[in-house]
Formats: sequence, structure tokens, C-alpha cells
Amino acid sequence: MSERETWTTDEFGTSHEGTVGVLLADGSVPGPVFFDSGPGPGGQSVSHWPVYDGHSPRIPRAAVLRAV
Repeated sequence: MSERETWTTDEFGTSHEGTVGVLLADGSVPGPVFFDSGPGPGGQSVSHWPVYDGHSPRIPRAAVLRAV
């Protein structure tokens, strides 16, 4: 599993911590993407923002980054 980038504010520290997310062109939040690990059970569900970069036709392309 990849680590998510987080942010904090200097003024409030970790009490205002967040992560990077994405929005699609229609303003909706995409669901997680499932990556099959090959034969047999398993795989990984990912919603890390770089997944939505438009390189795969199966995965929607993010229009903007957002604070979550």
C-alpha cells in the first residue's frame, strides 16, 4: 500500500491535518481503483491521487487536486 501525502497548517498543527484527493471534471469524487495481483484471490484497492492521471483508459482522469 502506498503512503498518502498529508498536510498540516503552521497555525493549527496536526489538529488540521489532511490528505491530497481528486475531483473529476463533473465535480464528483472517483471511487477507489482495484488492481488485480494476478491469478488467485487478492488485489489492492487504491485511491491515491496519482492513480487518476489519465494513463489508463479504465481509470477516470482527475480534473483537479483537492484537500481532504
